[in-house]
Amino acid sequence: MNRIDRLICQIVPKAFLMALVAEGRLVELQISRRDKPTRVGSIFLGRLERVMPDLGAAFVDIGIGRSGFLRAEDRAGVDTWPPLGAPVLVQVRHDGEPDKGPRLSMNVAIDGRYLVYHPLDSTIGFSRRIEGEAERERLRGHVEGLLEGGMVLRTAATGTGAELLATDAAQLAERWEAFRRLALEIQPPADLSERVPGERDPLSRMLRDHGASLEEVVLDERQLARTLQDEFDRLGEKIRVRWHNGPMPIFDIDDVSGQIGTALAPRIVLASGVEVLFEPGETLCAIDVDSASAGGRQGRAPRRAVDVNVEAAPAIAQQLRLRNIAGTVVIDFVTMRSTYDRDKVQAVLAEALADDPVPTQLYGFTRLGHFELTRARRGATLAAELEALERGDG
Repeated sequence: MNRIDRLICQIVPKAFLMALVAEGRLVELQISRRDKPTRVGSIFLGRLERVMPDLGAAFVDIGIGRSGFLRAEDRAGVDTWPPLGAPVLVQVRHDGEPDKGPRLSMNVAIDGRYLVYHPLDSTIGFSRRIEGEAERERLRGHVEGLLEGGMVLRTAATGTGAELLATDAAQLAERWEAFRRLALEIQPPADLSERVPGERDPLSRMLRDHGASLEEVVLDERQLARTLQDEFDRLGEKIRVRWHNGPMPIFDIDDVSGQIGTALAPRIVLASGVEVLFEPGETLCAIDVDSASAGGRQGRAPRRAVDVNVEAAPAIAQQLRLRNIAGTVVIDFVTMRSTYDRDKVQAVLAEALADDPVPTQLYGFTRLGHFELTRARRGATLAAELEALERGDG
């Protein structure tokens, strides 16, 4: 498991850039643009404006100029649609595209450090990374009865004591109460997250998601660093906050700039000299593990195909997340004849992808020997995000 230990934040006129680093390796770069902030996770009080029974879906006016799309299976504990014009509490699951509105859900989820609160559900679930029935039962005993509704224990909850879980649950209950109260007081359509402090702040959301493992936050804005350190001290957090004012750019720390450059290149070179080529398309990304570069260095015997692929698999998983590649992915590993070897490579790839918060489905090797997987679409690719930021697209 790759736990994020450092968060490096660069503030530029057009955006807030946040680099997630695990042991010196760039895991993800999140870009919050001032002119086009993401609405994913935001909670709205919408108004049901049209139901389409044939599609099993409805359109909801959330007040942003383009109606959101709500599928029947994303209703929370409701078997029928409310009447037209009725207020509906919804959460944005995916940002809209130029020709589509955002994807919505009525199953509201509020993220904490250790828990994800589902106030309209009733079940207790666990991250797939929390292994062992004994640990799951221990955690269940700590959280049962803390919240009215359901919850999912995040990976960060592993080994956590009752006091921290109770504190997290209390904060989640307060945030949900703020949303519930607003929904009763104002008329739809309305953006409720805009009215709850901290809900739209990208740094606050990042700290909730990764604060359980963070050791250090580095910022290039002095006052924000002071404010954040004061907040951590008040809460008893042991996270260091460092104001970066040295001569080198802040993204030179951990060679973030260099790692971003690698993620924008079509080809990466691994430590052994193995090369991996990425060829992204509109709906499919082809990835080739270059067998020609996988041979032994001068004076050494060629490496076995399975060893080359075992080295390449974690690097591919890292790049899928960092580049934010979505859709169908086909990987052309170095050819392996053994089922045992193929299973080993698939297990290594699955383990490396387990920390990726974006759902990924592995389909395994095809009869032609290619490996297929799909990764859900969550926003634009890293290359597209950086290009749009450079152009200043609205």
